[in-house]
Amino acid sequence: MNFVNKTNLKKYAVYAVILLLSHLFQNSLRIFPAVLGIRPVLLISAAVCIAMYEGEIVGAAVGLFAGALWDTVTVTADGYNALFLAISCAFCGVILRVFLRNNILTYIWINSIITVIYFATYAIFFVASRGIDGGLTIFLKFYLPMAAYSLILTPFWYLIIRGINRKFPVAYIEY
Repeated sequence: MNFVNKTNLKKYAVYAVILLLSHLFQNSLRIFPAVLGIRPVLLISAAVCIAMYEGEIVGAAVGLFAGALWDTVTVTADGYNALFLAISCAFCGVILRVFLRNNILTYIWINSIITVIYFATYAIFFVASRGIDGGLTIFLKFYLPMAAYSLILTPFWYLIIRGINRKFPVAYIEY
């Protein structure tokens, strides 16, 4: 196993630990305080930030892993989180590889769009389509504040993932 593979393996192991800890903090440990009964969603921000650094293939795998973790604790989503995060992270990797530069403002912008789209589609598919009264009110009073609370933490994710990428640099070997 050459240096590149060992470094990538270590980095991916750290990413897996970060996603597992994010899953625990988001869904079971309740470390972050509830504001008006709303808790932040950490897995979207972590997966999107990793996808920004790793590209579309690894990003899709990270999104699939993060979504599958999230799906283990949801009752109604049945794979929705894994599918949504895999597609979003792959798209994020492509956009950053082709069109945009990787910086904190790009991350905040892309993560905000993906988070709002996630909550909007979740409200459409799992609230409005089930005929729950007041779907728009639920979206405006619960899901949008949850997205805002989650987005407050986005700069911290960027700093953590950027630090990991600097800790595990990959030296490309010419063949």
